Amino acid sequence: MNTSELESHYAPAGALSYYEGPEIVARVREALAEAGLDPDALDVDDLAPLDEFHALGRAATLALAELAGVQAGQRVLDVGAGIGGPARVLAAHFGAHVTALDATPRLCRAAEMLTRGAGLSDRVQIVCANALDLPFSDETFDLAWSQAVSQNVADKQRFVFEMARVIRPGGQLALFEVVCGPGGALEFPVPWADREEQSWLLAAEELRELLDSSRLELVAWTEGQDALDAIASAAAGVKQPSSGQQLGLHILMPDNEERMAGLARNVAQQKIALVQLVAKRRP
Repeated sequence: MNTSELESHYAPAGALSYYEGPEIVARVREALAEAGLDPDALDVDDLAPLDEFHALGRAATLALAELAGVQAGQRVLDVGAGIGGPARVLAAHFGAHVTALDATPRLCRAAEMLTRGAGLSDRVQIVCANALDLPFSDETFDLAWSQAVSQNVADKQRFVFEMARVIRPGGQLALFEVVCGPGGALEFPVPWADREEQSWLLAAEELRELLDSSRLELVAWTEGQDALDAIASAAAGVKQPSSGQQLGLHILMPDNEERMAGLARNVAQQKIALVQLVAKRRP
């Protein structure tokens, strides 16, 4: 599979700035230096404004980790890891050993740079590969993890099946996803798409059925306001970064504010809902 095919697995060509264009490692290093951070001696908490590519940022990652009961020594696969923020959090704060997989080479290179800088290369491995054809043997991981990725994937059955395949029996799948709400058609742009043909959302019931058909048993589900409340509670544990307001997703996505505002409007109008869930792999 060539580079363009890997990248189009997550977003059609031209969809979002962080999937295309020039190398981003130099851009990220420059932003870190401007924020007063040493790119070769990083604290994962200082990186939070930059490397959480999903709604509600670091708090959402901590809430999902709590829901999944992430423990030290667990083998975790982060699918659609972006530049590796959640993977580094699971390693640094929870003691997990994480394989961070993404299909976009420039994001993987940035993830490798930031992971080295945070001193976590022994606990976080970066893999550039297709989530629909995971390069791992059956029953390799204790936990498969994914946040805000499925809305970019048309073949959701294959996406979930592959994650279930590589989890050991009794292991878990943890997801933070966007699902359709009752409020009607989505308004664009949103963080993952500019137009309808770039977005593949499921209804909540469809997601539940997909899990069941993939040898997964649902054990925890928070949706809508319940999910927002859990994330708000987790926010109390988020350390304020020393970088202040200088780091942010705008470094990789210049129109981030417009896209996040679109997400907020869709949530307010009940066109979409946020879901955090944990499912267990059946034998």
